[in-house]
Amino acid sequence: MSVTQHNPESKSAKSIERVYKYVQRYIHENALSPSVRDICAGAGLKSTSSVHTYLRKLDEMGLIEYRPGMRRAIILKNQNEASDEEERIPADVVKLNCVGKITAGQPIYAHEDYSDSQYVNRSIIGSDDCFLLKVSGTSMINAHILDGDYIIVRKQDSCDEGDIIAALIGDEATVKRYGKQNGKPYLFPENELYAPIPFDTEECKILGKVVGLHRYNIN
Repeated sequence: MSVTQHNPESKSAKSIERVYKYVQRYIHENALSPSVRDICAGAGLKSTSSVHTYLRKLDEMGLIEYRPGMRRAIILKNQNEASDEEERIPADVVKLNCVGKITAGQPIYAHEDYSDSQYVNRSIIGSDDCFLLKVSGTSMINAHILDGDYIIVRKQDSCDEGDIIAALIGDEATVKRYGKQNGKPYLFPENELYAPIPFDTEECKILGKVVGLHRYNIN
């Protein structure tokens, strides 16, 4: 959906279009909305008051939800109706599918669910084949992996001692740090309330190495 389709005769239509495109790109890259000063810099505008005016206009058009007076409170709307051009992902951004939930606690039954996806910066993963898993539990909090986080997992079937990995034990999935105890492989939590898990049977499988995480909220 083009801004100029809404307002083809306005002299400010091109500026409004630039603001809208920048807001779209910023939210896709960072998973939060830009500040007014971000928009000024990104859309090549000098006046913050002009940005406020354009954001209010985009809100009137039904393209965004704008809440003046609140920081970073811009919500994109009508994304299902967006054109291919508007949905194009920037070259330095990649869309990763969340393939399911994984526990940072006791292992849980593994399942795949491709209903969720997130945009992450390509510098995190390079050209590697990666996917997302949503974390449930608190066994990895000392590694700064919290309940509700999305971990970015690089697909691989081996790892080094000390790597944080996503693993399967039979049909149960978990995220832990890989290591050895008395010469035998274990999955170690990063929370003293949880015990290490033996990882030395034929049912044990490495899904991949955790190379990053994606988080919406900071508590």
